[in-house]
Amino acid sequence: MSVRHTKFAVMFVISFAAATLVADNEIYIDQVGDGSSIDIVQDGSGNVIGGSTTDTTKMVLNGANMNFSVNQTGSGNTLIGSVFGTSTIDIDVAGSTNDILFDVDKDNVYGATNGDYVINITGGNNDLDFDVGSLDTANDLDLDFVLDGDFNTGDVNIDASSLTFNLDIVGDNNNLVYDGSGYDGHSFVISGSGNYNDITVNQESTLQKDTLEIDFNGSGTSTTAATMCISQSDSGLNTTCE
Repeated sequence: MSVRHTKFAVMFVISFAAATLVADNEIYIDQVGDGSSIDIVQDGSGNVIGGSTTDTTKMVLNGANMNFSVNQTGSGNTLIGSVFGTSTIDIDVAGSTNDILFDVDKDNVYGATNGDYVINITGGNNDLDFDVGSLDTANDLDLDFVLDGDFNTGDVNIDASSLTFNLDIVGDNNNLVYDGSGYDGHSFVISGSGNYNDITVNQESTLQKDTLEIDFNGSGTSTTAATMCISQSDSGLNTTCE
């Protein structure tokens, strides 16, 4: 599908949703084909890309060498979708109480190779769930995640061979869980500042070493703790901090 066709489909759905819902926009995409480029911009509150948590079939991108970019600004917006195949993904969300539920080939359909993913979340009380790969079919991935704000939650699961992951957090009372697994090693860098943050890192590569670098400035109190749990396991049994 060409860029021109993609833009036509997106504009059609926006016009239809605006007529029926007045204030809120909804975009549904079912795309098949290689070399697609899709760029979506939504500004306002209550907008939806891809349906709901109970129906994840409203946005499915299937193909190789895809470029997918989303920019949502406002509050109460939802982004739910799935990508199958090699892709470049750029997700920018600014605002509060937004939900992002996104996965890349998590059911092992094609294998996500050479994926380049950028996620920027600015604001408070946002919720991110991002999954990549399954059964070590994904490889050579690069993920950059910037979280700027307070009271956000993030759950990142990556099952891949060879990963470079850079995380930058600025803000307080955020909660992040990262689970990384696969045969080849993962490189994970955490940097930032803020107080009362809870960060959990589980690295479970089986053949090569995982590396973790932390440069973080923050604190907690006796009543509101700041915690960082790190677990590295090479096919071992101890995969949690408990």
